[in-house]
Amino acid sequence: MAFTPPMDELEDLYDGQAAYIMSFEDSLEGDYDSSLNPTTPTEAKPGSEDKVQMLAARYAAGLPLWHDSDCYDHGPDSQDLDDEEDELDLLEELEKVE
Repeated sequence: MAFTPPMDELEDLYDGQAAYIMSFEDSLEGDYDSSLNPTTPTEAKPGSEDKVQMLAARYAAGLPLWHDSDCYDHGPDSQDLDDEEDELDLLEELEKVE
Protein backbone atom coordinates (compact mmCIF):
# COMPACT_ATOMS: atom_id res chain seq x y z
CA MET A 1 0.00 0.00 0.00
CA ALA A 2 1.52 3.31 -1.09
CA PHE A 3 1.08 6.41 0.98
CA THR A 4 1.54 9.08 -1.66
CA PRO A 5 -1.01 11.89 -1.81
CA PRO A 6 -2.67 12.60 -5.14
CA MET A 7 -0.69 14.86 -7.44
CA ASP A 8 -3.22 17.70 -7.32
CA GLU A 9 -2.81 17.89 -3.52
CA LEU A 10 0.97 18.14 -3.93
CA GLU A 11 0.57 20.93 -6.49
CA ASP A 12 -1.76 22.84 -4.15
CA LEU A 13 0.76 22.47 -1.34
CA TYR A 14 3.58 23.76 -3.53
CA ASP A 15 1.52 26.75 -4.69
CA GLY A 16 0.73 27.66 -1.10
CA GLN A 17 4.38 27.46 -0.07
CA ALA A 18 5.48 29.64 -2.96
CA ALA A 19 3.02 32.34 -1.93
CA TYR A 20 4.27 32.13 1.67
CA ILE A 21 7.92 32.33 0.65
CA MET A 22 7.29 35.29 -1.64
CA SER A 23 5.40 37.22 1.04
CA PHE A 24 8.12 36.44 3.60
CA GLU A 25 10.90 37.68 1.30
CA ASP A 26 8.95 40.84 0.51
CA SER A 27 8.66 41.64 4.21
CA LEU A 28 12.45 41.47 4.63
CA GLU A 29 13.20 44.27 2.20
CA GLY A 30 14.14 47.47 4.00
CA ASP A 31 13.96 46.00 7.51
CA TYR A 32 17.53 46.94 8.32
CA ASP A 33 19.40 50.23 8.44
CA SER A 34 21.60 50.30 5.34
CA SER A 35 23.71 53.10 6.86
CA LEU A 36 25.13 50.64 9.42
CA ASN A 37 28.57 49.23 8.73
CA PRO A 38 28.07 45.51 9.43
CA THR A 39 31.82 44.88 9.69
CA THR A 40 32.25 47.04 12.82
CA PRO A 41 31.48 46.03 16.42
CA THR A 42 28.44 47.53 18.14
CA GLU A 43 28.00 48.91 21.65
CA ALA A 44 24.29 48.06 21.50
CA LYS A 45 23.07 45.80 24.29
CA PRO A 46 21.84 42.31 23.41
CA GLY A 47 18.13 42.38 22.60
CA SER A 48 18.05 46.13 21.96
CA GLU A 49 16.58 47.53 18.76
CA ASP A 50 20.01 48.79 17.70
CA LYS A 51 21.52 45.32 18.15
CA VAL A 52 18.73 43.71 16.14
CA GLN A 53 19.26 46.22 13.33
CA MET A 54 22.98 45.44 13.32
CA LEU A 55 22.26 41.71 13.17
CA ALA A 56 19.92 42.31 10.21
CA ALA A 57 22.60 44.36 8.43
CA ARG A 58 25.20 41.63 9.01
CA TYR A 59 22.78 38.96 7.82
CA ALA A 60 21.97 40.95 4.67
CA ALA A 61 25.70 41.38 3.99
CA GLY A 62 26.31 37.64 4.42
CA LEU A 63 28.59 38.19 7.43
CA PRO A 64 28.71 36.33 10.75
CA LEU A 65 26.03 37.75 13.03
CA TRP A 66 28.28 38.36 16.03
CA HIS A 67 31.53 40.35 16.15
CA ASP A 68 34.18 39.44 18.75
CA SER A 69 34.14 43.02 20.08
CA ASP A 70 30.35 43.44 20.32
CA CYS A 71 28.88 44.51 23.65
CA TYR A 72 27.91 41.46 25.68
CA ASP A 73 26.78 43.21 28.88
CA HIS A 74 23.15 42.34 29.63
CA GLY A 75 22.92 44.68 32.63
CA PRO A 76 21.08 47.99 32.74
CA ASP A 77 22.69 51.19 31.49
CA SER A 78 24.26 53.45 34.12
CA GLN A 79 21.47 55.97 33.42
CA ASP A 80 18.92 53.30 34.35
CA LEU A 81 20.77 52.67 37.62
CA ASP A 82 20.83 56.40 38.42
CA ASP A 83 17.08 56.64 37.80
CA GLU A 84 16.49 53.65 40.08
CA GLU A 85 18.58 55.22 42.87
CA ASP A 86 16.60 58.48 42.53
CA GLU A 87 13.35 56.53 42.88
CA LEU A 88 14.63 54.79 46.02
CA ASP A 89 15.69 58.12 47.53
CA LEU A 90 12.24 59.55 46.83
CA LEU A 91 10.54 56.55 48.44
CA GLU A 92 12.72 56.91 51.55
CA GLU A 93 11.80 60.60 51.81
CA LEU A 94 8.11 59.80 51.47
CA GLU A 95 8.34 57.17 54.22
CA LYS A 96 9.94 59.74 56.55
CA VAL A 97 7.08 62.18 55.95
CA GLU A 98 4.42 59.64 56.89
